Amino acid sequence: MTPRVTAIIGSYESAATLGRAIDSLLAQTVSDLELIVIDDGSTDASAEIARRAAERDPRVRPIALERNVGIARSLNAALRDARAPVVAVQDADDHSAPERLERQLALLDARPDVAVVGVRMAEVDESGRELAPRTVLGEGDVTELLARHNPIPNTAAAFRRDAALAAGGYDPRYRYATEYDLWLRLAERHRAWCLPDVLATRVMGSANVAARAEAAQNREAILIRARALRRRGTLRGAEGLVLPLLSLATPPAFKRARRRRLGQAP
Repeated sequence: MTPRVTAIIGSYESAATLGRAIDSLLAQTVSDLELIVIDDGSTDASAEIARRAAERDPRVRPIALERNVGIARSLNAALRDARAPVVAVQDADDHSAPERLERQLALLDARPDVAVVGVRMAEVDESGRELAPRTVLGEGDVTELLARHNPIPNTAAAFRRDAALAAGGYDPRYRYATEYDLWLRLAERHRAWCLPDVLATRVMGSANVAARAEAAQNREAILIRARALRRRGTLRGAEGLVLPLLSLATPPAFKRARRRRLGQAP
């Protein structure tokens, strides 16, 4: 029987947090789901944690890759293997509110023109202390907003599997902003949406991309936007290049000091 939604957790060296991530998705108010936990060649106990979860709950499908292939290729492998028409992604160090998937599915059911839907996320440090959010989000139809920044974190996104496959899936050329490229390609044929409620939590720890590879992520975002403009044959949305360029030019020490004053993750 085809499940209503396939949730995917991409895991790499995530033994410390993977159990919580799995539990938050198995506790969703939508019980008609499958959960693919794809381990990207970890050397810790991540694959064993996923295997034990599958023994407890038949909805869990662990996939262990023999070697590390990167987030884009591993998510694409899970996307191809997914059985449901809607796919929802969550990082292994984050967790979701119980009603997250129900709310996203309701929006996709009501709006056939929408291909991807995100939610607002709380941000906490590794000890669970609440932080002022660094992620700039939007509400409602964010299709046009995508040209300026990415309002839909991959770790809290749900999207139509057939639309994502038709768009080519995640592009493995990108390591840090691969979902942004996918959303922009989806937005060329569909609408993108953000729910206004906080339905997931992002842990802004040392493993978070925004903390360990901010400059590389900004460079990728610039390249992704430039390629989208070239693909569309327009300069509309070119102003979206300004902020990442400014961020690259700003000394890291200045940014860290400003974020401390704002109560954000460094």
